[in-house]
Amino acid sequence: MLKNKTKIMVLLLAFLLMFSTFCFATEGEPTPTSEETNTITSTAPGDNARVEEGTEPEPTPEIYSGDLYVFDNNIEMDQLVDGNVFLFGDHINVTGKVNGSLYACGNNVTFAKDSYVVQSIYVMANTVTLNGNANDLYAFARKVDMSYDSFMIRDLKVFADTFNFNGGVGRDAFVEANNFNFSNSTDKSAIVYGNLTYSASKELSLSNELVQGEVHYQKALDSKESVTEVILEKVISACNAILYTLVVFLLCLWLAPKFLNNTSSTITVSNIFRSFGIGLLTILLASMVSIGLLFTFIGIPLGFAIAALLVLLLSISGAISSICITYKLKEKFAYSKKYLTYLTLIGVVVAIWALSLIPYVGWVISFVVKMFGLGTIIYYLLTNKKSNNIAEKE
Repeated sequence: MLKNKTKIMVLLLAFLLMFSTFCFATEGEPTPTSEETNTITSTAPGDNARVEEGTEPEPTPEIYSGDLYVFDNNIEMDQLVDGNVFLFGDHINVTGKVNGSLYACGNNVTFAKDSYVVQSIYVMANTVTLNGNANDLYAFARKVDMSYDSFMIRDLKVFADTFNFNGGVGRDAFVEANNFNFSNSTDKSAIVYGNLTYSASKELSLSNELVQGEVHYQKALDSKESVTEVILEKVISACNAILYTLVVFLLCLWLAPKFLNNTSSTITVSNIFRSFGIGLLTILLASMVSIGLLFTFIGIPLGFAIAALLVLLLSISGAISSICITYKLKEKFAYSKKYLTYLTLIGVVVAIWALSLIPYVGWVISFVVKMFGLGTIIYYLLTNKKSNNIAEKE
């Protein structure tokens, strides 16, 4: 169904793109900051036995201030970045340090031993090689190699065909891999300080020294057809999200062009919270009123009508949020070509759809996105009606 697969991911990207500075990588000099911001270290706290003590770079490098976006075939991310990093390319090599989260999408992605990400790593690639450190890891790849030098301070979540694990995890590890290889060599064994939940083709024999918490195992699907079906389902889901949003966008162009012209103004800090609050209030009031009317004989048809209208608005709320972000990007980068608008909209939908696949937070993203989109619709309807009434009086 389109209902839950089209509308989950928008507001998180809105926070990501609108609350941060848009700084695309260029060949110019990075923007330096004060010495107080130069506090990115090369070691991860909490595991001194596994991570070598870092030293300050001999010549103190300048810090890139702001979010860094890089699109290239071969990417060498060797900077100190005081913000988030977004990398899109074929071969990606990360040797720098990031005072935020790192998002990478490519064919081969490698994190060097001295690399460090203060927050989380989100990576989607064919092969991923991890030698550095971060707070959390979210990886979706065909093959993931995590060396002994790599340590995740908090949680690790890996979805892969093959996962060679020789690193460390400070809290819990969640793994879905057909081939899960847990290193247990005497001198350099992998370790999980919390719980391990994994799905693999065979169950592993792990001692309490390797996994200090609980171990939960589930047998992975053996048939290749099942894996193919899962991939096909994801592709169809993404295509459905794109198609559904495009249909809503075309309807808005036809029925509410004035609404589209005002959508970019909704992506500000105050307006985002306002729309979220209106959406939350709307769903609470509409639910209470419709349920109350169902207990009265006369109000039953009206109660069903309100419930149906609420479901309709919620079904398009995610698409409306994607359109708002698209028009904000269109305004920010000042392009007027129609095909660029459609490409931006598709990119926003796909990016948000991908973010919804993050375990345990997808439902939160879905809720926030729906409330923002619903609030945007209700606010426009109320203000547009008020302006029309004023015009009629004049």
